[in-house]
Amino acid sequence: MASLTNQSMFEALFDRRLKPTGAFLEELKAAGYDVQHAQTKYPTGVWTKCLLVARRHRWGELSEADAFRHIGREFTIGFLETIVGRFVGAAIPFMSAESFLNRLASYFRMGREDTGLTFDIVERGKQSARIVVHNPAAVPGTFVAGMIDVAFERIGTPGSIEVLQQSPTDYELLVRWQ
Repeated sequence: MASLTNQSMFEALFDRRLKPTGAFLEELKAAGYDVQHAQTKYPTGVWTKCLLVARRHRWGELSEADAFRHIGREFTIGFLETIVGRFVGAAIPFMSAESFLNRLASYFRMGREDTGLTFDIVERGKQSARIVVHNPAAVPGTFVAGMIDVAFERIGTPGSIEVLQQSPTDYELLVRWQ
Protein backbone atom coordinates (compact mmCIF):
# COMPACT_ATOMS: atom_id res chain seq x y z
CA MET A 1 0.00 0.00 0.00
CA ALA A 2 1.30 3.43 -0.88
CA SER A 3 1.74 5.93 1.90
CA LEU A 4 -1.09 8.46 2.01
CA THR A 5 -1.42 11.63 4.06
CA ASN A 6 -4.81 12.95 5.09
CA GLN A 7 -5.85 16.44 4.06
CA SER A 8 -6.22 17.31 7.75
CA MET A 9 -2.41 17.40 8.02
CA PHE A 10 -2.23 19.98 5.24
CA GLU A 11 -5.12 21.89 6.80
CA ALA A 12 -3.37 21.95 10.18
CA LEU A 13 -0.09 23.34 8.89
CA PHE A 14 -0.97 25.43 5.88
CA ASP A 15 -4.60 26.51 6.24
CA ARG A 16 -4.64 27.07 10.00
CA ARG A 17 -1.08 28.18 10.78
CA LEU A 18 1.06 29.33 7.87
CA LYS A 19 -1.70 30.73 5.61
CA PRO A 20 0.45 30.86 2.46
CA THR A 21 -0.01 33.55 -0.17
CA GLY A 22 1.75 34.60 -3.36
CA ALA A 23 4.81 32.60 -4.34
CA PHE A 24 4.47 30.35 -1.29
CA LEU A 25 0.93 29.39 -2.31
CA GLU A 26 1.97 28.82 -5.93
CA GLU A 27 4.89 26.61 -4.90
CA LEU A 28 2.59 24.48 -2.76
CA LYS A 29 0.29 24.09 -5.75
CA ALA A 30 3.24 23.06 -7.93
CA ALA A 31 4.25 20.53 -5.25
CA GLY A 32 0.76 19.00 -5.41
CA TYR A 33 -1.31 20.80 -2.75
CA ASP A 34 -3.91 23.21 -4.11
CA VAL A 35 -5.58 24.94 -1.17
CA GLN A 36 -8.57 25.87 -3.33
CA HIS A 37 -9.14 22.29 -4.54
CA ALA A 38 -8.16 20.14 -1.56
CA GLN A 39 -8.37 16.36 -1.84
CA THR A 40 -9.15 14.04 1.06
CA LYS A 41 -5.79 12.22 0.78
CA TYR A 42 -2.47 12.87 -0.90
CA PRO A 43 0.55 10.71 -1.63
CA THR A 44 2.87 11.28 1.33
CA GLY A 45 5.53 12.46 -1.12
CA VAL A 46 3.37 15.55 -1.69
CA TRP A 47 3.40 16.19 2.09
CA THR A 48 7.19 15.99 2.27
CA LYS A 49 7.58 18.29 -0.77
CA CYS A 50 5.23 20.79 0.84
CA LEU A 51 7.23 20.69 4.08
CA LEU A 52 10.32 21.66 2.08
CA VAL A 53 8.37 24.53 0.49
CA ALA A 54 7.32 25.71 3.97
CA ARG A 55 10.91 25.57 5.13
CA ARG A 56 12.11 27.71 2.22
CA HIS A 57 9.38 30.31 2.62
CA ARG A 58 9.17 30.63 6.40
CA TRP A 59 12.43 29.38 7.89
CA GLY A 60 14.94 29.51 5.04
CA GLU A 61 17.51 31.30 7.17
CA LEU A 62 17.57 28.52 9.78
CA SER A 63 19.41 25.22 9.74
CA GLU A 64 17.37 22.28 8.47
CA ALA A 65 17.04 20.92 12.02
CA ASP A 66 15.81 24.20 13.49
CA ALA A 67 13.45 24.85 10.58
CA PHE A 68 11.81 21.43 10.81
CA ARG A 69 11.44 21.75 14.56
CA HIS A 70 9.51 24.99 13.99
CA ILE A 71 7.42 23.32 11.30
CA GLY A 72 6.62 20.43 13.66
CA ARG A 73 5.55 22.91 16.34
CA GLU A 74 3.35 24.87 13.94
CA PHE A 75 1.83 21.70 12.56
CA THR A 76 0.91 20.45 16.05
CA ILE A 77 -0.63 23.74 17.11
CA GLY A 78 -2.68 23.74 13.90
CA PHE A 79 -3.62 20.07 14.29
CA LEU A 80 -4.97 20.75 17.77
CA GLU A 81 -7.31 23.30 16.15
CA THR A 82 -8.83 20.73 13.74
CA ILE A 83 -11.93 18.70 14.58
CA VAL A 84 -9.94 15.53 15.26
CA GLY A 85 -7.17 17.46 16.96
CA ARG A 86 -9.56 19.04 19.45
CA PHE A 87 -10.29 15.59 20.86
CA VAL A 88 -6.57 14.88 21.22
CA GLY A 89 -5.96 18.37 22.62
CA ALA A 90 -8.64 17.91 25.27
CA ALA A 91 -6.89 14.77 26.54
CA ILE A 92 -3.28 15.98 26.48
CA PRO A 93 -3.35 18.10 29.68
CA PHE A 94 -4.48 15.00 31.60
CA MET A 95 -1.61 12.83 30.35
CA SER A 96 1.83 12.27 31.71
CA ALA A 97 4.82 12.64 29.43
CA GLU A 98 5.17 8.87 29.31
CA SER A 99 1.53 8.22 28.45
CA PHE A 100 1.71 10.78 25.64
CA LEU A 101 4.79 9.08 24.20
CA ASN A 102 3.02 5.71 24.41
CA ARG A 103 0.25 7.17 22.22
CA LEU A 104 2.52 9.08 19.84
CA ALA A 105 2.48 6.43 17.12
CA SER A 106 -1.32 6.32 17.09
CA TYR A 107 -1.50 10.13 16.91
CA PHE A 108 0.91 10.17 14.01
CA ARG A 109 -1.18 7.55 12.22
CA MET A 110 -4.27 9.76 12.50
CA GLY A 111 -2.81 11.74 9.64
CA ARG A 112 -1.14 9.00 7.64
CA GLU A 113 -1.97 5.67 6.15
CA ASP A 114 1.42 4.06 6.06
CA THR A 115 2.19 0.46 6.89
CA GLY A 116 5.92 1.17 7.14
CA LEU A 117 5.77 3.86 9.84
CA THR A 118 6.91 2.59 13.24
CA PHE A 119 7.60 4.23 16.61
CA ASP A 120 9.24 1.90 19.12
CA ILE A 121 10.15 2.92 22.64
CA VAL A 122 13.28 0.82 23.03
CA GLU A 123 14.53 2.13 26.34
CA ARG A 124 12.69 3.65 29.28
CA GLY A 125 14.07 5.49 32.26
CA LYS A 126 12.32 7.13 35.18
CA GLN A 127 11.99 10.39 33.23
CA SER A 128 13.32 9.48 29.81
CA ALA A 129 12.68 7.38 26.76
CA ARG A 130 14.63 6.49 23.66
CA ILE A 131 12.39 6.08 20.64
CA VAL A 132 13.42 4.47 17.36
CA VAL A 133 11.40 5.71 14.41
CA HIS A 134 11.22 4.21 10.96
CA ASN A 135 9.55 6.78 8.72
CA PRO A 136 9.54 5.82 5.03
CA ALA A 137 8.21 9.29 4.14
CA ALA A 138 11.51 10.79 5.30
CA VAL A 139 9.96 13.41 7.60
CA PRO A 140 12.92 14.62 9.69
CA GLY A 141 13.20 13.68 13.34
CA THR A 142 13.31 17.33 14.31
CA PHE A 143 9.75 17.71 12.93
CA VAL A 144 8.59 15.06 15.42
CA ALA A 145 10.68 16.71 18.15
CA GLY A 146 8.73 19.93 17.53
CA MET A 147 5.48 17.99 17.85
CA ILE A 148 6.58 16.57 21.22
CA ASP A 149 7.69 20.05 22.37
CA VAL A 150 4.14 21.36 21.97
CA ALA A 151 2.58 18.33 23.68
CA PHE A 152 4.91 18.64 26.67
CA GLU A 153 4.04 22.34 26.95
CA ARG A 154 0.33 21.43 26.99
CA ILE A 155 0.96 18.69 29.56
CA GLY A 156 2.89 21.21 31.66
CA THR A 157 6.03 19.08 31.71
CA PRO A 158 9.39 20.67 30.93
CA GLY A 159 11.32 18.41 28.62
CA SER A 160 14.01 18.08 26.00
CA ILE A 161 13.95 16.12 22.79
CA GLU A 162 17.18 15.31 21.02
CA VAL A 163 17.58 13.60 17.65
CA LEU A 164 20.41 11.13 18.24
CA GLN A 165 20.86 9.55 14.83
CA GLN A 166 19.21 10.30 11.56
CA SER A 167 19.10 8.86 8.08
CA PRO A 168 16.53 9.78 5.44
CA THR A 169 14.07 7.19 6.81
CA ASP A 170 15.22 6.31 10.35
CA TYR A 171 16.10 8.20 13.49
CA GLU A 172 16.29 7.94 17.23
CA LEU A 173 14.84 10.42 19.66
CA LEU A 174 16.04 10.82 23.24
CA VAL A 175 13.21 12.35 25.21
CA ARG A 176 13.73 13.60 28.78
CA TRP A 177 11.25 15.29 31.08
CA GLN A 178 10.95 16.55 34.65
